Amino acid sequence: MIRIRFSLVFIFLWIGLTACEHKDLCYDHPHFATVRVIFDWTKISNHDKPEGMRVVFYPTDDESNTWIFDFPGGEDGEVELPENDYRVICFNYDTDGMVWKENGSYTLFTADTRDVQSPDNRTMAVTPPWLCGDHIDRVILKDIPGGSAEIVRLTPVNMVCHYTYEVNGLRGLDRVADLRAALSGMSGSLNMSGDSLPAGLSESLLFDGMVSRNQIIGGFYTFGHSALEGEPNVFR
Repeated sequence: MIRIRFSLVFIFLWIGLTACEHKDLCYDHPHFATVRVIFDWTKISNHDKPEGMRVVFYPTDDESNTWIFDFPGGEDGEVELPENDYRVICFNYDTDGMVWKENGSYTLFTADTRDVQSPDNRTMAVTPPWLCGDHIDRVILKDIPGGSAEIVRLTPVNMVCHYTYEVNGLRGLDRVADLRAALSGMSGSLNMSGDSLPAGLSESLLFDGMVSRNQIIGGFYTFGHSALEGEPNVFR
């Protein structure tokens, strides 16, 4: 009888020690923080809210482990991600035709447009779609009390300019079936975290237009003017 009691006590002690070891291993797992993402739309007044916003969190210690979240309609929402220091980029994802480059790097992430051949066989870039966004250089998500959420506030701004044009004094426009226009000295790319144009880049943008009575009119978006020093701007 004594031997049976001793065995039971030994088994209970062994189970208890095993449970303690398992609990210690849990501390090796990353702790997750609850983040409430809020979009402040006060700086967008000349355009409707986008179809949705994409938010990318870049850990400062390892950018390869990015965390990406979509917010339909650009509405606020809560997400969870491991506690860490982050840098953040957001932009609208209803951007048909946009080419995203170096999106694994906060500093190199670039919005780009496609290269095309003009009717006279010149290499040009198409104009970008409407784009808005924001970036934050540092967000600290550490030691957040349980049951609470850290607020990350993003204020999207226009990241493109809207140009309109008109050509007057033309004859025979009733015979025009299609037309294209181009403007040199522009940029077909934009650095997202710096909201800046790549250095040394000067391109011609190709866009369309339409006939309205005795005029040719049109409009397009562009990242901005980036002509090299001494280079003229030419509208074709």
